[in-house]
Order: sequence, then C-alpha cells, then structure tokens
Amino acid sequence: MEDENSWVFDSLVCFLNGPIWNAPLQNFIEEKSLIFEPNVDDNEEYKKIFDEFKNLVDFMLGNFMEDIGITPEQFENACKEGRKYQVSFDHNLFEQIWAANDYDMFKRMMAQRNVELQLQALELIERKYGITPQSFIPKTKDENAKEIPVTIEKTSDLENDVMHEVDELELKKRQQYLRAQRDKLVALKKEARKKQLNAETTEKPKERPRSAKAAEAVMTGERPNVEPQQLQIRKTLAERLKSEVVNKELK
Repeated sequence: MEDENSWVFDSLVCFLNGPIWNAPLQNFIEEKSLIFEPNVDDNEEYKKIFDEFKNLVDFMLGNFMEDIGITPEQFENACKEGRKYQVSFDHNLFEQIWAANDYDMFKRMMAQRNVELQLQALELIERKYGITPQSFIPKTKDENAKEIPVTIEKTSDLENDVMHEVDELELKKRQQYLRAQRDKLVALKKEARKKQLNAETTEKPKERPRSAKAAEAVMTGERPNVEPQQLQIRKTLAERLKSEVVNKELK
C-alpha cells in the first residue's frame, strides 16, 4: 500500500515539475498578475481572476489524474493512506495548488510575481541603456534645497499647476514604457514555455496525452471546462498539504 501511495505522489511531483503543468499555470500567473499590487484592498477583478485560477488548477489536475488512471476517490484514499504511512512531500512545490484554495495567499503570490516582473523589466532596460534611464529613477528632494533662492519658492499658482501636469505626464510615460517592457518579457517567457511544452509532447507523445492536450489548449487561449469531480482532487490535496504543515509546526 505504501509503495502504491508513493507512486501516486511521485507521479504528481514529476507532473508539477514539468512543462505540461508549468506552461499554462506560469503563463496565467504572469499575464494576470499585472493588476495585483501589494497591500491593496480586494476588488471584483481580483476575485474573478482567482476563480479563473481555481478552474485552471482543477482542469489540469483532473486531466493528470485521468492520464495516470486514478479517480478522485482513489486519490483521496491515497492521501489518507499516505498520511498513515508518512508519505510526505515538499509543500512548497504545491504553492500554486494551495493558492487556489486560499484567496489571501493567491493575492500575495500574484502581487509578488508582478513585482518580480517589473524588476526584471527594469534590468532589461538597464542592459539596453547601460544605466537605468533618469526617468525611471524616483525623484528625491535636493539636499541643498535650502540654498535655492527664495524667489523660486514664490512661483505662481499657474506655474505650479503646469509643473504638476508635466510631472504627471512624465510618470504616465514612465509607467507605460515599463509596462511595455514587462509585456515583452512575459511574451518571451510564454514562447519559451510553448517550445518546452512542444518538445515534451514530441519526445513523449504517449505520456500524459490528456494533460498535454489540455495544456496546449489553455496556452492557445481556450477556457478550461471543469468537471464537478475535478474540484474534489484539489480540495483533497489542499487538505493533505494543510495537515502536512500543521503536523510539522506541532513537532
């Protein structure tokens, strides 16, 4: 029994490490993370994307289980027996599945990816220009401001409004350019994942055929059609993950 349960989890770990899972999931996270900002209150768009993410996770897990010939009920039993026989796994690997069951964790994951992509885009800009362009450096107060003639502080209200509009325009251009670089980066990563996915399905055409087709469909923009029983797989796995963490914290 222990060997059977180990085989189930070993297969799942292999699946989660491969391009068939990572291509559609990572692409979704990167494309949808743009609007997620740290420490921002909930909004309807966040919740809508969260529902889409849950559907994607359920869809991919469901197809994987069909590929290895296990029903949701059998998987649930494997999780229970695996706990008894101490069949464990690194829960960090299952972050995306866990995030599909925890809205707050999902928001943090998306916000973190958004920040990471912006930083990567800035690195690309720096490589292109040699240094980070001045327009991307946050403005700071001049340390010698006290030496500026008093007459400058007496600028008219009209001039203050004009300066404000110039600053706003510069900020908007800066944001638009950074977003464009970010979008290019996401597109490049998507193409790289498509090639990895294609190589995987070409080299191993008979291995996980349903999962591979599902991944290819999602990458081309098709919306996943989730069967009711597929929800059970994610929830069962989430409970197993939760118990793993609780047990480790209690030790």
